[in-house]
Amino acid sequence: MKKIYDKLFLVIALSVLLAGVFLYLEYKGQTPNSSTSIEVEVVGISYQNEEIPSASTQEASWPEPTSQSAGPEWIYDVFTPPEIYIDQDGNFVPTGWKPAPPPAPFGVYLSDIVREPYRIQLEGYIEEDRTDPSKSLLLFFDEDAQKQVRVRPGNESVDSEFEVISFNITRLRDADGNIEIEANANILDNRTGQNVLLIHGQRLFLEDLKVLIRSDENSEFIKEITEVPSIFEGPSGEYTLQELNLDESTVLVKKHATDTNPAEIRILKVRSKTPSQTMSPVSTPNTSNTSASEQDK
Repeated sequence: MKKIYDKLFLVIALSVLLAGVFLYLEYKGQTPNSSTSIEVEVVGISYQNEEIPSASTQEASWPEPTSQSAGPEWIYDVFTPPEIYIDQDGNFVPTGWKPAPPPAPFGVYLSDIVREPYRIQLEGYIEEDRTDPSKSLLLFFDEDAQKQVRVRPGNESVDSEFEVISFNITRLRDADGNIEIEANANILDNRTGQNVLLIHGQRLFLEDLKVLIRSDENSEFIKEITEVPSIFEGPSGEYTLQELNLDESTVLVKKHATDTNPAEIRILKVRSKTPSQTMSPVSTPNTSNTSASEQDK
């Protein structure tokens, strides 16, 4: 029975195969060959070539340039000038309004005001008896020797060449009851033979001073002025130092007029200082201030 089914399946399979081959051959016979040419019939007027006309050559004729001069100051001729203006009459002119040039620099600045301190300064004091200032020990500073000197009133410092004539302390009370102390020493300068008053808390300077003027235009320029008023020459012109204000550390300087610039006056303030050249009072340690204030309290 099994063999009969096998033969039946074989017959069916062969039938299907033959049908497929037949269909394939039929389809292939209907497909056109790729090498077969296809004729296309064009309907209408046939294409005609169009000739392009050639351009005729023309000779350029440039006229001679004419002068555009509008006066003897006109400096342009053929082409349009880079700067051209119209005057009140509507004519072209070579010059017109232009921004004003930047102002000329003042040319100098105040570098420093140098004042030499007096050779002896009163730094402080130590009270031994509040009722008798003459028993106080005074603390001086010798600027020449750069050392502290202790001398009592009525005594002399041989090395520093001065003698203490007197010493006074004044205590004042304000409206709030606060105490303000004023102390001063009268000394005899054995070098000059003059009496000098030294006030505690204030540095004493000599009358001689020196104003240092420098310039940004010339870093090597420096002018030392010892008299006011004083005329001096700078890199940018002539100047006059008219006034000196020691409290504000300023000077009043006038720059003289020239053919192109008018006169100019400025107040110059010290721009820079060195540690050794200063006008401000120097604070120094004072043991007497501490002891005196403690006693007042």
